[in-house]
Amino acid sequence: MSAIKSTSSITVPAKKSRRLLQKSGCKEEEILETASVPFVTAKTRGTKIPIGLGHTHFPFHEQVSMKAIREQAKLEVKTAPTAKDNNVKVGEEYQADLPEFNPKLYDNDERDREEAMWTPSPKTFHDHESYQAAYFLPIWYQFEGQIPFEVALQNLMHHDYDIGKALETIDQKLKILPQKFKNLTKIQMKKFKELYDTKNKQGSRVEVPTRKFQEKAMRNYHIAETQNFYHFFENQALQGSSCTCPVLAHPEVVPRWACGNCTKHLKPTTSEDQCLICLNYKAVMGTTRPASNPVFTEDEYQKILDWKQIEARERRSVSKDEFEGIQKQKKIDRLLRNELTEEERLIIEPGQFPHKKKHLTEAQMQENGWNLVEQLEECPLGLPAFRQCNCDARDIIENPVALEIRKAIKRKSVDKDNQVNEPNPAKKPRRVIKR
Repeated sequence: MSAIKSTSSITVPAKKSRRLLQKSGCKEEEILETASVPFVTAKTRGTKIPIGLGHTHFPFHEQVSMKAIREQAKLEVKTAPTAKDNNVKVGEEYQADLPEFNPKLYDNDERDREEAMWTPSPKTFHDHESYQAAYFLPIWYQFEGQIPFEVALQNLMHHDYDIGKALETIDQKLKILPQKFKNLTKIQMKKFKELYDTKNKQGSRVEVPTRKFQEKAMRNYHIAETQNFYHFFENQALQGSSCTCPVLAHPEVVPRWACGNCTKHLKPTTSEDQCLICLNYKAVMGTTRPASNPVFTEDEYQKILDWKQIEARERRSVSKDEFEGIQKQKKIDRLLRNELTEEERLIIEPGQFPHKKKHLTEAQMQENGWNLVEQLEECPLGLPAFRQCNCDARDIIENPVALEIRKAIKRKSVDKDNQVNEPNPAKKPRRVIKR
């Protein structure tokens, strides 16, 4: 939410008429100087999501008051223009002084600013289903939708439609994409659903402004993230969450910070667990993915370093599950001491604590701590696509790309045995994915 700079009081003396000012012998300019209005400005609410590998929460401020802005607008004094101000200035001495036009400054700026996201391959490129199964779906699941479809296609095009090279370099795109969206906590999701389900007296759902969602439920999120999540949540509500299609059941995804191949240059490991990117690279190319210059987010990189330190301290190999348990317990111990990060203070309001006194007993601190543990538990919603895989009646509200992918892979899975047994399978016609 935006930060608003305001003074303790915005009271302004009433403006007197010109007749009374002339009687008292005061000039209007002197009165306006003494009755200057304090300055109140509204800063951005985060219309642009930060780009890069880090994560920057929105700096919400408690003193935000839109009412103060409205009152400020009412109190602004605007003087009426005098007759002299209304005169039109005519003559050479009143002409605008413009610099001479230099065509060289504009001729050199004729480069094409458009950027191609996808151009069909000049070679035979009609097996879209294989590209979807071996390239895009692993990227979508592994990065949890952070790398969109068009960016993945552009990366494939830049590497001459070579799936191996595209998979090897796809994580480089994280540097130029918006930061990864963090899941809402339990208390935030509760507030968000309450606002989303707001109804009027007739029982119809009321459209709540995005600013209200940010102010009440998502104070640590930029308003652009709030808007994206709102539409994501609304689509989930329309599409439902059940998925009876076994073809697109969510695969077991090993996070990249736990992939033995991606982290081999940062942390020695004997684990054979690999992420979907490395697994599909080996399936397509027949060799292990080089992973010579992997890109990790700051959170992933910190987990790798913490894991490495724990193993050095314990002088033994620590499994992924054990490491996650240690990290979880470390967070619980911190919350039981009632220690909150700056971002967590934006999420938890003081009135939500069971005990609100300054000096608490150890038992009261423990009770507050367990309340924090429960309220700050993450509530993931899953991926924003590939749902209701067996329902063709949702063509209107479904994303056409996701629907095309879903149908193609489902049909390919169903006809897999027949295609293998056919001695000379008929060549499939070229299929075009609608975008």
